[in-house]
Parts: sequence; structure tokens; C-alpha cells
Amino acid sequence: MSDDPYWNTDPGGEPSGRFSGGDPLVTDSFDGWWNASLAVVRRSWRSVGLILLLGVVLPRWVFGSYRSLTDGDRIEVDDLAGTWWPGASAAVAGGLLGLILLYVAGAAVLAATRTAAAEAAGGFLALGEAFSFGFRRGWKFWLWLILAWITVSVGLVACVLPGLWAAFALSLMGPAAVFEAHRSPYARSIQLTHSAFWASLGRLIIVVLVAFAANLVIGVVGVLLAGTWHAVFAGWLASVLTVVTEAVMALLLLAPMIWVLGAALCTYAWLRGRAESVSSTSLSAEAAAGARNR
Repeated sequence: MSDDPYWNTDPGGEPSGRFSGGDPLVTDSFDGWWNASLAVVRRSWRSVGLILLLGVVLPRWVFGSYRSLTDGDRIEVDDLAGTWWPGASAAVAGGLLGLILLYVAGAAVLAATRTAAAEAAGGFLALGEAFSFGFRRGWKFWLWLILAWITVSVGLVACVLPGLWAAFALSLMGPAAVFEAHRSPYARSIQLTHSAFWASLGRLIIVVLVAFAANLVIGVVGVLLAGTWHAVFAGWLASVLTVVTEAVMALLLLAPMIWVLGAALCTYAWLRGRAESVSSTSLSAEAAAGARNR
């Protein structure tokens, strides 16, 4: 018999029926998962939002502004030299900048996930402590993120469907890296998502659609506004307006980011709850123990 007060061995429910009632993160039904993900937003939007603002939104704005300002037109030099792209060297620097900002964003996701779990368990995590946790774990997670990006990219180029599968299978790497420090988040995410394939797919399709729709709409608006500034204004004023537009567009993505993080956390908790005796309290304790052992 488990000491977890939320664990129930009675049959019934969806999909396993072994977990029932009351926990802020670990749910059993789709309705419970949906409500729990929204509860993460209501409970942790200030703390999680601040972490994502500093660690994801600001880097996104920096990277977007850099790309906008270094997107040069090609110049015909002469018949022998051919065409020179003034932005070619800037593209290399942009790639390095993107890798650095990927590390920062990954660390922020880890920090925000741990904060959301701690607050779901009734605790509190200071901003400095959260970022300290994220940056300590972030360098390993950064390498796994690069591998995941390569996997998805190769899959999309090869035949599209393998890339879509990879994006689904690797979508829980963040929570896995927070709570299971001594396991590969890459392999663990694949294992968890395939432990209840169709139910996981249904939940994560909703998460992906929300993220995709938000990025698409905000991205299109940003591109249209940037094009308008360069068509109407000239020189430094167009550049300044473009940078400001990038900032506003990145900020607008903050709200869906918080929900996507909460939904991924609740999906991870639901999948672990199918096979293990877990609760928001035990998950928060796992993350804290992993932080102390680093």
C-alpha cells in the first residue's frame, strides 16, 4: 500500500483508473488534465511568466531583432566576384547567438517547470533559486535540445511524418529533465509518450496546435508590420520600429507559453501517474532532491 494519499487501486476511469481525485498536477481523465493545465496558469502566471519573460521572451526578442537588422540585400560586385551577401558573416554570428540563446531558453524552461511544480505542491521557489537550478541543469539539457532539433529536422526533411513523430515523442523532455536528473530526457520522453500513445497524442496535438497558432498569427502580424515600417519609413526609424515590433510580438507569446508549459507538465505528471505512485508533492521533492545532489 502506498503512502501517497492520492493513490487509489480501485479499477475504473481513464486510462488506468488507479489514480483519482484532487491532485493539482496528476490527473486521470482528459477533463482533469485540461483543468489542471489551466490551474497552472492561474496559480503560477506571475512567477512562471517572469521566468519565461527573462529567459525566453527577451532572448527571442534579441534574436528576432538581430535577424531583422542583419538581413541585408545582395550586392552585385563585378562579373568576376559575382554576388556578395553582406549578411553572410552576420548569419554565422547569428547561428552562434542562437545556440547561446537556446541554452538560456532551455534553462528558463527548466526553472519555470520546477517553479510550477513547487507552487502546485503549496511551496515557493525564489527567482534566483529557480534560475540557479535551470542554469546548472541547462548545459546538459542544451545538448539534448540540439539532438532533438536535429532529429526533428532530419525527420521533416526525410519524409515529414518522421519529423512530426519526433516532435511528439520528444515533447516532454523539459519535465523529464527537471524531475529525473539521472535519466536521459530524450529517451524518457519517448518512453512516456508511447506508454499511452493515442491518449498522449491527443493531448499533445492540442498543445502543439495552440503553440503553432499563436506563433503563426503573431509571426505573420510581425512580418506585415515590419514590412510596413520599411515601406513607409526609411533608415534608422524603420529599424527602430522593427525592433519595437519584435519586442511586442515576443511579449504577446508569453501567455500561450505559460499554458504550453503547464500542459506539458500536467501531461508528464499524468503519464507517470499511470504507472507510479506520484503526486505534485513527490514530483516537487524529486526536483529539489536532484538540485541538492548536483
